[in-house]
Amino acid sequence: MTVNQVRYVCETAKCGSMTRAAERFYISQPALSEQVRALEAELGTVLFRRTPRGAELTSSGAAFCQEAEPALRAWDAFEQSCGRLKSPFNRSFRIGFGLRARSNGLFEPVVNFLDGYPAVSFSVFSDMSENYPEAVDAGRLDIAIGRVYSGQTDGLSRRVALFPLLSEPQCILMSPEDPLRQEQGLPIRFLDGKTVVSGPVGSGDDLERSQLCEAGGVQPSRVLRVDDINAAMALVQRKKGYALGPRSFAGYFGVAAVSLIPEMNITLNLICRREDEDSVLIRRLHRHLKDSLAVLPAAR
Repeated sequence: MTVNQVRYVCETAKCGSMTRAAERFYISQPALSEQVRALEAELGTVLFRRTPRGAELTSSGAAFCQEAEPALRAWDAFEQSCGRLKSPFNRSFRIGFGLRARSNGLFEPVVNFLDGYPAVSFSVFSDMSENYPEAVDAGRLDIAIGRVYSGQTDGLSRRVALFPLLSEPQCILMSPEDPLRQEQGLPIRFLDGKTVVSGPVGSGDDLERSQLCEAGGVQPSRVLRVDDINAAMALVQRKKGYALGPRSFAGYFGVAAVSLIPEMNITLNLICRREDEDSVLIRRLHRHLKDSLAVLPAAR
């Protein structure tokens, strides 16, 4: 019997479904089911009835969960105590905080999480041109919360781990007064002959825009490159140009957002070094941020 097997059983009981429980742990449903079956075989009893609606506890399963829940709470407390002894919070902690993390309201949840480590100072860095996976790998940052651009993790995948937080559509951002703001979607070719607002030369934002325009045969009339997101969005607000960005930028920066067609979804990740991906700290922070996103008012 392992702690993870016990967690899988208790989470399945709460969700009423092995599929939903597997999603919570970011594993496949067959993998979770196999672990539950292995535990049932070890215990010599059936914990769940599989039904068309999902999974229901048997009487043995209900008794198991009643005993397991307090044991899991005690284990979590023990893990947290051990994690404090070996965590990087024994020093100043450096966090890369991407623009999507900001627009999705994650700053306060991060600070609330760090309140659990009151003896530690931390620094937050936000840079439109930063390559977050590379910065984490090089030790410039301890963790980062941001998106990953195409090609950024090339050669780093063995050293950098990504924990998905959310996915949101990439949009064409425009003035809230633009007559096209009510459109259901626009193709990248809409930007042909338009003024485009972008990040600085060489930034992931600028490279992605260039790649999309090239693939779509799009030639903007001019590109305004800005190294400050507030200035960039001010230009968009004032009808000085269009930009590419997530739907969450609309509410946060006061612009309009029309989804690209075909749809292009961008993932926001918690980024850490591979050596830290199984640490209590990373697992708890990931869970905390996912739970926070579930209850935050929709920014997008």
